[in-house]
Amino acid sequence: MTGKLYTKEEVILCTYAAMYDADDFGGINQIHLLHNRSLSSIKMKIMNIASMLDENGIKRFNYNRVPPLTGLTTGERGRRTNWDIVSTLYDIDKNEFLLKCKSIIE
Repeated sequence: MTGKLYTKEEVILCTYAAMYDADDFGGINQIHLLHNRSLSSIKMKIMNIASMLDENGIKRFNYNRVPPLTGLTTGERGRRTNWDIVSTLYDIDKNEFLLKCKSIIE
């Protein structure tokens, strides 16, 4: 594996971005500012999380704006990196989830 692992806070923000809209908490630049991670890495992480959500039948409200990315051939299931964190977030009320995100970036 190359690069540094994503922190729990980054995964929370990326999950919100995969489900709703990162602009709600200031955009992906806010994720970048946490640990100076590249914007392209963040975008790919969001798409990977979108793929995990889709594979598990979780409704995403930005399906047309965030394409899923597995890095695998069509029909194969993607990796489940950070699913232990993501799986605790998708049932949270959107407003509560957004407050959690805003508290991270403050």
